[in-house]
Amino acid sequence: MPERNSKVRRRIAAGKFRLRIRDLRNLGPRAERWLADAGIHSTEELRRRGALEAYLAVRRAGGTESLNMLWALAGALEPWPEGRDWREVAASEVRLPLLLAVESRLAARKATLEAAGVRTEVGRPSGRQPAGGARKRRSEADPTPWVPGMPFETAGKTGRRSRRRIKPAS
Repeated sequence: MPERNSKVRRRIAAGKFRLRIRDLRNLGPRAERWLADAGIHSTEELRRRGALEAYLAVRRAGGTESLNMLWALAGALEPWPEGRDWREVAASEVRLPLLLAVESRLAARKATLEAAGVRTEVGRPSGRQPAGGARKRRSEADPTPWVPGMPFETAGKTGRRSRRRIKPAS
């Protein structure tokens, strides 16, 4: 079977072709912005730091907390430079070690911050808003927890009521 993208590999080796982060498989302009916010601006730097470190840096910078980003980074870096689909990575034997590494790193960070007396969410510095202007979760915005039988929203909170009435059948 012929090697995939052998021409691209030769051009990269000769220094005639520079890959951007968005050129890697699974990664696009949004991932490139998140990585730039985390201080990773080139494919060489991304490759040197690795998928786990890059994911944790993006998470700390407020980019995303989705594990799909971790799978995309791992897939983009796996068979360099062609990449592997993120869904294959999520279903492979690589998944569990990555999950355990993320969990242990986040637990260690949380313990370190608590020891220093800093109160924060795991992975996000205090005072930072999520990227993209995401709204606060209900538990953050309203201290009253939802219980079964309680309506999701009240008319006073939404500000509008539907004026549509059901006509009786004639």
